Amino acid sequence: MPSGGSPLAPPAFAALLGAIAVAGMLLGSVPFLPTSGALLSGPPPHHALPSPTYVILVHGYDPSTTPATVVWTYGVNLYQQLVNAGYIVGVVTYYGTFTLAFSNGTTYSDPSYYGTTAVPIETISMELAKMLTRAFAHTAATVDILGHSMGGLVTEYMLEHTRLTGVTLKNVIWLGSPLDGAPVTYLTPWLNLSGYQAAEMSQGSAFLTELHAWVPNARANYPSTEWLTYVGYANPYWAMAYFSGHANDGLVDAPSAESVAYDHAYLFPDLHIPQLDSYTPGKVSYFEDQNFASEVLANFSGHY
Repeated sequence: MPSGGSPLAPPAFAALLGAIAVAGMLLGSVPFLPTSGALLSGPPPHHALPSPTYVILVHGYDPSTTPATVVWTYGVNLYQQLVNAGYIVGVVTYYGTFTLAFSNGTTYSDPSYYGTTAVPIETISMELAKMLTRAFAHTAATVDILGHSMGGLVTEYMLEHTRLTGVTLKNVIWLGSPLDGAPVTYLTPWLNLSGYQAAEMSQGSAFLTELHAWVPNARANYPSTEWLTYVGYANPYWAMAYFSGHANDGLVDAPSAESVAYDHAYLFPDLHIPQLDSYTPGKVSYFEDQNFASEVLANFSGHY
C-alpha cells in the first residue's frame, strides 16, 4: 500500500473546521425515493466531444458553496497537471446551477437545477449521470472519475444506478470518501449546520445502507473498472477518541474509506483540511502534496 507525506498534528479547534463535511445526525430526515436503475437518456450535445481520455472531478460537501474550480486548482493545481498530461478534464459543480465544464471549453449545464446542501445525494448523482450521458452520447470515450469526500458517494451511487453509454470507465478514485459515514456529528450544535446531505452521511443512515446494498450492481455495470480508495492517516490527537483509535485524517477514518470493496488503496496524511497547514508549518495536505498528485496521475495512466 503506497503512502505519502507524514502525520499531521493540527490544533484542537481544527476539529470544528474538519467536521463541516459530514456532521448532521441531529438534522431532520426528509423522505426520498431514489431513482431506479434504468438507463438514462438525454438530448445529445450540440457539438460532440472528441474521444481521448477524460477525467471527471467531483467535489465534496461544502456549505460555503465555493466554486468547484477553486478546489481542484488549489496548491499543486491537480487540474492543470491533468490537462498538461493530455486529459480533457471535466469539473462538476452541483451547488447553484449544475454544471459540467470541460477544459476544452465545452460546458453542459442544467438551469432547471439549483443545488443546496438540502438536495439529496441521490438527486446529485442522477443529475451527474444525465450530464455525462449528454456529453458522451456520440463518443467512445475512456473516462476516469475522481470523487473527493462526498463526491465519492455521489459517484458510487451514480454508477450503482446507471450504466453510462458510450463510455469505457477505466478508473474510479474515492478520495477520503466517507463510504460508511463518519462519527463526528456530535459537533453539530457548535457548527449550526443544516442540509440533508450531512444527515445522509451520518453513520447508519438509510442512504449509506442502500449505497452498500447496491455495490454489486456497480461492479456488474462496469466489470473492467479499477476501483481505488485513498485513505487519510494524519491521526490528530483530538480525533483519536471518536474514531476509536482507527487511522483517520480528522474527518474520515480508514474503516469508512475502505468499507466498499476496492482494488487498490493508498495512504496520505490529510485528505480534507488544507487550511490546517497554516498552523503546522512544513506539513502538507492533499492539494499541496505533489506526491499525492503524482500518485493520481500514475493511477490514471494505469500504474497501481
